[in-house]
Amino acid sequence: MKIFEYKIVTSTESDEDDETSLNDLGADGWELVSVHVSEVTFMDSGESEDDEDSEGEEYVEEVVTYYLKREKA
Repeated sequence: MKIFEYKIVTSTESDEDDETSLNDLGADGWELVSVHVSEVTFMDSGESEDDEDSEGEEYVEEVVTYYLKREKA
């Protein structure tokens, strides 16, 4: 009977190259089984020393979640 271990990796637009990271994981025996892409809305606090009354801005960032597995040794 095969027994697997699982790994979840989350990446955002500001992260480094996903392709390189996935290739490194593949070299370690991890197999990509699923990908989920979503958008997350953030609110910048707007706190700055120059403008105490600023409200902050809303921004959306794409978040990619990779689901991987490999056989346990």
